[in-house]
Amino acid sequence: MTDAPILVLLDFSKVFEVDCDASNVGIGAVLSQEGKPVAFFSEKLNHSRTRYSTYDKEFYAIIRALNHWRHYLICKEFILFSDHEALRFINGQHKLNNRHAKWVEFLQAYTFHIKHKSGRLNQVADALSRRHSFLNTMQVKVSGFEILKEQYSEDPFFKQIWTKCSKGPVGSYLLQEGYLFKGNRLCIPEGSLRENIITETHAGGLAGHFGRDKTLSLVKEHFYWPRLERDVARHVERCRTCHMAKSQGQNTGLYTPLPVPTAPWEDVSLDFVTGLPQTQRNKDSIMVVVDRFSKMSHFIPCNKTNDASHVADLYFKEVVKLHGIPKTITSDRDSKFVGHFWRTLWRKLGTKLQFTWATCCEVWWERIFVSGT
Repeated sequence: MTDAPILVLLDFSKVFEVDCDASNVGIGAVLSQEGKPVAFFSEKLNHSRTRYSTYDKEFYAIIRALNHWRHYLICKEFILFSDHEALRFINGQHKLNNRHAKWVEFLQAYTFHIKHKSGRLNQVADALSRRHSFLNTMQVKVSGFEILKEQYSEDPFFKQIWTKCSKGPVGSYLLQEGYLFKGNRLCIPEGSLRENIITETHAGGLAGHFGRDKTLSLVKEHFYWPRLERDVARHVERCRTCHMAKSQGQNTGLYTPLPVPTAPWEDVSLDFVTGLPQTQRNKDSIMVVVDRFSKMSHFIPCNKTNDASHVADLYFKEVVKLHGIPKTITSDRDSKFVGHFWRTLWRKLGTKLQFTWATCCEVWWERIFVSGT
């Protein structure tokens, strides 16, 4: 699971499979195709999430995995595996708390089939979910570890402390079985062992070339020596693998302008104005539909909680009956507009969907011009 040759290059012509699992300390997931792993993912649960129920932990593992591989999964149908049987019915529940409602809404943007996989067959994702537990118990194995006891008396920083601690604890320092500890952290005298510890934590075994802060936190949890922060920062900065794999550049390029419309109501923009006070008819949002050619607009009352089917129904009742089916619809990447239902509906009607980022200047200023918000 930790050797590079086991990973395969992804093939977008094949179906993606996502295996998820959760434990009491973390979550894990595997992205694969035809049973061969493409990528691994794991995350340690913070204190509040460790108190989630088993159902919520397994659900959270699915949400984080899909969000992590969103660029692969958002536009393709895939198979989702979980060893928690109850998650097969997440789309059929009628009573949801706030957390579950938010997660279910997030899932609407994806097209997938969820299947149950027994824990015996879901071992890789299970191991990934417990990875941080393994890291906490990991020990650096170096031949001649006993030599530390002899090096304390020669180390320029620990020499005096070691001498005083031989008579009893000094502040937070104490001797235990010949080793010097500061609190519950082992003191490491000057030498190659310091570099070996940093290397093992940063890039060895179950590590994954963590960043500076993560590596520093893992080393400080078990070891201590002066200028530890400087040594970790230097090691991470000089890591050749990190420089090759973690590129700082972005290939986003410049914004591409939208095509210029040539006739009324052939190219429209669609967006929502939310955060409004509730009306007597329980409406709290406005759907804004703008003809990009003439700037003629329709302002349609709606609810913030309306899903893609309700939005489509409103559009047909208020806009299509007056102006017909458009050739293109430009919108942001709201979950309503990137879901399977919305894409399939307009594809069958012959309408091309164009997506912009929420901060796209052209659409943003167009909405301000017509709505004054």
